[in-house]
Amino acid sequence: MGASSVTRTVSVTRMNPGDHACLGFDDDESRWELRAAYADIGLSRGEQVIFFTDRATTPALAAEQLSGCGFRLGPALMDGRLVVVDEVPGYDPATGFDPVERAQMWVELTDKARHGGFSGLRIVGDMGWAAEPGVDHDLLVEYEAGLSPLFAEIGFTAVCEYDLRKFDEGVLGRIHRAHPKRVLRRLGALEVTRTGTELRIAGDVDIATHAEFDSALAHALAAPGLPRVLDLSELCFMDIRGASTLLRLASRLPRDHRLAVRCSPAQGKVLRLCGAAETSQLVLGEG
Repeated sequence: MGASSVTRTVSVTRMNPGDHACLGFDDDESRWELRAAYADIGLSRGEQVIFFTDRATTPALAAEQLSGCGFRLGPALMDGRLVVVDEVPGYDPATGFDPVERAQMWVELTDKARHGGFSGLRIVGDMGWAAEPGVDHDLLVEYEAGLSPLFAEIGFTAVCEYDLRKFDEGVLGRIHRAHPKRVLRRLGALEVTRTGTELRIAGDVDIATHAEFDSALAHALAAPGLPRVLDLSELCFMDIRGASTLLRLASRLPRDHRLAVRCSPAQGKVLRLCGAAETSQLVLGEG
């Protein structure tokens, strides 16, 4: 089975039911912050949240880490809305892992959560076991790519965590491409990417990322082969300064160039307040 052709970058706070995303991390503190935010949103939606961790991560340690991130998730750990599992399902160090068994387990866990009164299930899976000697990475990539349609069908949400310090760069590239989405590596981060004539912005445009945003957008809009689409659908937040910068840079495009903007109604409102109507090069498409 082939991997996904295009992997979209998203903030962990924008993970929706049925999403299957990969997180490549090299900072344990940021990883716990992402876990906490991801769990908090799931709980607010009435979902059950399960962390599949390594054997060193006990529920007590998880509670300590989550509390240190500023999230009050202790009650959820106590009443079963948030569960920490320190075993790797469907994996035996002696025989490897069974893709069919693991996929079936996700279906069963989703059914169990819904029968228990939850609106759905979201999990975090520590994939450190896959770095062990003997794990078939070709089979792993095929398994990951095959999960996405299954998860979309059953409304199962998953973040697969891969420690960048444990995996070969080539293997990581294949794993990332096997996921429809890739999670930004920290809360409040920003990423500007380009695929063909489409420019995408994900994360947050605020005081912490203004310089990065200004530089990346200016470079993208000045490069040969101007983009035709600006996708803001994965942008969590954009302040007035960021919107003004966007309009200022867009106004420098050739007068006959049209840049179609995909944005939410809230983002469209901010852009119009900053003068989008006077920037003829932009065409707002809200929804």
